[in-house]
Amino acid sequence: MTRIGFADHLFLRMHHGIGYPIYNQFLWWFDQSVRRVDLENLRDNLSDGLLARRVAASAVPTARERWVNSPVSHSLDFHCDSIDPAEVRVWAEGRLGPDIDPETGLGWRLSAVPLTDGGTVVSLVASHMVADGGALVAAFRSANSNTEQLRLTPGEQGLAAVGSDVLDAMGQLRSAAAWLLDTAVSALPTRSRSGPPAVTPRSAPNRSAAPTDPAGDAEWTSPYAVAEVDAAEWKATADSWGGTSNSLFIAVLTAASGHAGRASIGDTVQWSLPVSDRSEGDTRSNATKIVKVEVPVTDAADLDLSPIRKISKSAFTAFAERQAAGRAPAGISQALVQMLPDAVVARIPQPRDGAEGLASNLGVLPDDFITVAGVRARAVSGRASFAGADADFARTLDGGLTAWACETDATVTLTVHAMDPDRFPDDRALRDHLSEALSRWELSVRFW
Repeated sequence: MTRIGFADHLFLRMHHGIGYPIYNQFLWWFDQSVRRVDLENLRDNLSDGLLARRVAASAVPTARERWVNSPVSHSLDFHCDSIDPAEVRVWAEGRLGPDIDPETGLGWRLSAVPLTDGGTVVSLVASHMVADGGALVAAFRSANSNTEQLRLTPGEQGLAAVGSDVLDAMGQLRSAAAWLLDTAVSALPTRSRSGPPAVTPRSAPNRSAAPTDPAGDAEWTSPYAVAEVDAAEWKATADSWGGTSNSLFIAVLTAASGHAGRASIGDTVQWSLPVSDRSEGDTRSNATKIVKVEVPVTDAADLDLSPIRKISKSAFTAFAERQAAGRAPAGISQALVQMLPDAVVARIPQPRDGAEGLASNLGVLPDDFITVAGVRARAVSGRASFAGADADFARTLDGGLTAWACETDATVTLTVHAMDPDRFPDDRALRDHLSEALSRWELSVRFW
């Protein structure tokens, strides 16, 4: 029986309405036409894989919900009428919707639309609860090749299922009780116990004042930009300045944040870097860990990427050591959080992440991910989006940019969302700040 994980549970809560549903989306831009029959075949294959799952409630209170195979899926959303290439982002936004629901088993959708210039754009959207970026890549590659599809292991039925729920509930209760006891003991005053050294809190970046526009808040949605850079130019720039594709990606985002006024020269900003914990044959929906890096904001004349490269390497090394040591994550018991009802969790003060944003670099994508029926994509865009997020919610996150980087043999595509309504009021402002950051390293850009 496959129980939902802690990250799955958080995304389910967002979907329930105590926050905003989060969807992951990949877009493939093909310069040639992709046949509908080939996309129908791809959809059928996806329906036989790990995306075909739904959430089933447990029979025993405090036991975790279960993942079960879903016999239903959305049909291929194929648009016969061509759209102008300038309308791709608007079309992509329209692929997100409340009918993509992990509790009904309709947790994902494949869509396609022809372009007036003869090309095709394909979209794959999934609830983040159903699949993180790594799970989407794995599911697509499996469906797009001749490899055997992974499926969830069928769970127990009848009394066996109830017995499994009882055991899981007992495990959850033991875990929560152990955390509560440890927390109570730690809070007792004692002269002999010496705790860990005090951690100096991070100072907030020195942000320039940004005028708020209460009237504009009602119309604000998270700005969304897709920037396409020539892959050879990108790699040559990273090499020239002592960096890697990842350090150049982080540097561009840091420069864009600084240009927008979210940080000043001399500040240090923190980026969250997702790292896949997925192994071969892994059936988890979410298997992503987060590594955080502290990046200095420097003068526009400073193009050196080697400091960011060293900072990132050090952070990844420390993360690997913590993983190898099996250290549990700090904070409130995950088992306890999963047992609490939505109404209670919604009232618990949520600590801010403290990061300037998220920088998810998927690197060079494999051939069986960027090629469909022999047609190779020129560019691939990936993103995570808070559906319906408004200005008030964005300010509670205190975050700036959420960005993904995807590389094909032709292009590096940066897909960016901004979650600061005061410094990124619209798509134009986001594109301007990204353009300024890219021009710092003399990188030319094509926006979708």
